[in-house]
Amino acid sequence: MSLVHRSPEAGFAPGLRPRAAVRRLAFLAALVVTVLISVAPSASAHATVVSTSPSDGQVVATAPTVVSVRFDEPVQMQFGALRVFSPTGSRVDEGSPSHPTGHSDTVEVALTSGLGHGTYTVAWHVISADSHPVSGAFTFSVGSSSATSVSQDTLNAGGSKTVGVLYGIARGVAYGGFALIVGATGFLLYCWPPGGASRRVRAMIAAGWGALVAATLAVLGLQGPYDGGFGLDRVFDTTVLHTTLGTRLGTALAVRLMLLGLYGVGLALLLPKVEKASVNLRIAATSAGAALAIGIAATWAAADHAGVGSQVPLALPLDIVHVMAMGTWLGGLTVVVAALLRPAGADVPVLARAVRRFSTIAACCIGALVATGTYQAWRQVGTLGALTGTVYGRLLLVKLLGVGLLIALGYLARVWIAHYLSGSAGSGSSNKGGSGSGSRSGSSTARSAAVTPDAIAIRQLRRSTGLEVALATGVLAVTAMLVNAPPARTAFAAPVSTTVAFDTGGPNGKGSVQVFVGPAKTGNDTVHIEVVTPSGEPVSVPQLTASLTLPDRQLGPLPVTLSGAGTSHYYGGATIPLAGAWKLAVTVRTDDIDETTVVVPVTIR
Repeated sequence: MSLVHRSPEAGFAPGLRPRAAVRRLAFLAALVVTVLISVAPSASAHATVVSTSPSDGQVVATAPTVVSVRFDEPVQMQFGALRVFSPTGSRVDEGSPSHPTGHSDTVEVALTSGLGHGTYTVAWHVISADSHPVSGAFTFSVGSSSATSVSQDTLNAGGSKTVGVLYGIARGVAYGGFALIVGATGFLLYCWPPGGASRRVRAMIAAGWGALVAATLAVLGLQGPYDGGFGLDRVFDTTVLHTTLGTRLGTALAVRLMLLGLYGVGLALLLPKVEKASVNLRIAATSAGAALAIGIAATWAAADHAGVGSQVPLALPLDIVHVMAMGTWLGGLTVVVAALLRPAGADVPVLARAVRRFSTIAACCIGALVATGTYQAWRQVGTLGALTGTVYGRLLLVKLLGVGLLIALGYLARVWIAHYLSGSAGSGSSNKGGSGSGSRSGSSTARSAAVTPDAIAIRQLRRSTGLEVALATGVLAVTAMLVNAPPARTAFAAPVSTTVAFDTGGPNGKGSVQVFVGPAKTGNDTVHIEVVTPSGEPVSVPQLTASLTLPDRQLGPLPVTLSGAGTSHYYGGATIPLAGAWKLAVTVRTDDIDETTVVVPVTIR
């Protein structure tokens, strides 16, 4: 039986020999991993402060009885704290912080009575809705401002870097384990039932189940120290673990462990019977396994980005589809590489049938990944600028590069199948009997089995598919990093660019100011203002000034120093200390007595 109908290079793109293709794709895979490592983010805030009471920097006449912080999404108080320090550094908060009734996005704490004059520091540490810790601080003054002895070390109780690294690794291993148990089991049931007799396949599935259980337990143990900023010595602290189980992620992890218990029992009963199982039994097993797998995938979706923000009823099921497609594709690929294509004397018709079936499944998974991934990118990124302007966006670009390479590798495999396996499956029977070769021909064929064209072609497919598995593993690592990164939509602030008309009331007093403020984030921002006529032509004016105010905090006006007097283009810089809905007031004077002020909204994140 001959598998190859053309040269061994025929299955690859024209002009690209297999070894060259492998080398180039390996280089690209290494590049992806290198970029992945270079842009790996540290854990950072996902919930954003909307307002505080008292306001940051506010001077109040009398001491408040309560301080509060409001966020842009619900936050959890497990491992949380809201501490208030006097000018001397002593604690002046009283009781435990809590949510006001009906306001899960706000935390508050009572203050002791009899507070004296001076500057007080409020430090907060809470858990955002997507299970990540966020922290910060602000100050207010009673009577008048003063010096304070509160140190940054007191305010910023940084967590253990070791805990953070192990936490990220555990989440990545969990994705890999899920892919093995879901994809490998599905591959056996639908594509390759005889593989159920393979010890290698059984070991792979058992390893995937064990890895997911171990990784889930590790995340459960590390979540408390990660959220609370503790060290590794608190991983086995039962008090911390009990608190973790009360969080949203802790509940999801507990549910996942229960579902994994049921999945493990099912695997133990099913795997010995897969090879000889009837079609009805395989359908029933597939249905039950799919239901459990969907439940396990939902434990990721419900506790991460898909479970918070806008369009949650749509985002949750699409995220589950995304995780399921990932697991089915990657797990199936792993079986193809590690078991199906491994034997030197592969049964080519069986191999062809299994790979053809999986090729169809893989194509469907790719379609699902592209569709759901596009929606997730739109939901979490929002604008093109956020793709390059945020850690989340850059990680997403790396993931898209990896997926693109995976699709290219999948295309090479499909070409190989079309050129080799299809013809082989149809010609196998005619090649079995032989005519005129005699026993010597059969003996010679047996002795050269290791170097047959079939073996060469299968080895080529195995290399290509192996690269897919390696690259897909890198994509999984990026996915784990995306879970820990703040969504680009909330982390990125698009520059403000707008045009506002003015009319000073005097001769030639009509026109417009074209305003640009970027990057529209706290810190140093650039301000450009262009004066134009009603027809859009640049025009110089005798004077133009600008200032910034933040009405919500009663802050400002802060003057903006501008250069370019006597021209149509004014430019300068502004240091914006706080996020919020700022107002840029631009005063234009068109002659000695006529002037007007226009206000431009500027959202700073």
